[in-house]
Amino acid sequence: MRSAATLTVAYLLLILQSTVLELAPVHMVAPSLGLLVVLHVGLSSKWTISSAAVVSFVTGYLFDLVSGAPQGVHAFVFVLMALFARLLTTRVAVQGIVLSALTSFVASLLASLLIVIVRAQVAPEGGYGGLRQAPLEALFTGFVGPIILGLFRHIDGRVDSARSRVGLARGPRPLSSDVSPWK
Repeated sequence: MRSAATLTVAYLLLILQSTVLELAPVHMVAPSLGLLVVLHVGLSSKWTISSAAVVSFVTGYLFDLVSGAPQGVHAFVFVLMALFARLLTTRVAVQGIVLSALTSFVASLLASLLIVIVRAQVAPEGGYGGLRQAPLEALFTGFVGPIILGLFRHIDGRVDSARSRVGLARGPRPLSSDVSPWK
C-alpha cells in the first residue's frame, strides 16, 4: 500500500514537472522531483533496500518516459541514488530542514553527473552539455527538498499499516483536565 501511494504521488510530481517545463515560454531549470522521491525511499528506515530499489527503478523509468530521455538512464541512476541514500543513513541522520536541503542539493549534483555520464555512454551525440544546468537544478532541488521529503514523511505516517493495525495511527491522547498524574 505504501509503495502504491508513493508511486502515485511520484507520478503526479513527474507529470507536474514535465508539464511546467513544456508550457514554460523559455527553457528553464526545474527541481528534480523524481530524485526527491528516490531520496525519501532511500533515507527512510521504513523502506527495505529491495522495495526502495523497486520504487526508485519505477520512478526513474516513469521519468524517462515523460522526459523523452533514453529509456533506462534515469531508472539506473535513481536505483544507484537510492542505494547511496541508504548508505548515507548509516552514517548521518538526515533530519530537519537544513540537512534535508543539503542532502537534496548534493544528491542532485551527484545524480546530474551520473546521468550525464550514463547518457554519454548510451547516446554519445548528447555530449556533456547537461552539466551547465546541474548547479542551478541542484539549488532548486535543495530548496524544494525539505518540502517534498516532509510530504512523503506525512504520507508514510498515514499509510503505515503496522501502526494503524495496533491503533497507534492517531498518536497519543492528551490528558484530560480533570485527571492529573500528580494527585
